Formats: sequence, structure tokens, C-alpha cells
Amino acid sequence: MMNAQTLEALKASIAKWERNAEAKTPAEYRTGESDCPLCALFIYPDRCEGCPVFEKTGERFCKGTPYIDASSARTWWGFGDGIAADRAHAAARDEVAFLKSLQP
Repeated sequence: MMNAQTLEALKASIAKWERNAEAKTPAEYRTGESDCPLCALFIYPDRCEGCPVFEKTGERFCKGTPYIDASSARTWWGFGDGIAADRAHAAARDEVAFLKSLQP
């Protein structure tokens, strides 16, 4: 069962990725543990244990999730072409769908 604090962090993470899916510039497309409400709760000191992402995948640092492609998409986007931006937005939508699937 997910506690209220974890659910709040999950919802905030979903909202962040929804913003990424609509970002107009690479600077608005935020990734990394410093921008993740779930990481703020779970990455230190327990290295992800207790995080709903870890509970689903058994992997630390979001391995085995759409996050890996979504995070990489930020660097693809830096080249300024529309295809790269579309790829970043699509990857962010995949991350949103994954995170939403973790909701109770």
C-alpha cells in the first residue's frame, strides 16, 4: 500500500513529465534526480528502495523504465530540429503513462 507522501511525490512526478511532454525548449525539459519528487524521497540513503518505480521494476535509478529514453531525449533535443523535439515529447508521454500505471 502506498502512503500519502509517496502518492503525492508520484503525482508530482507525473505532473513534471506532463510538463516535459509540452516543453517548448530543451531548458524546460527537466530530468535527473534533482528534479524528481520520487528521487527526493527515495534515492538517498536507500538507493531507491521503497520507490514505486523500484517496487515495480526491481531496478535502481529507473533502469528498465521509459525514463532512460526520456532522459536521453533531452540531449537529442539540443540539436534544435523538430524531429528531436518530437522524440523528446513522445518519450516524456511514455514516462507519464508508466508513472500513471503505478498509481493505486
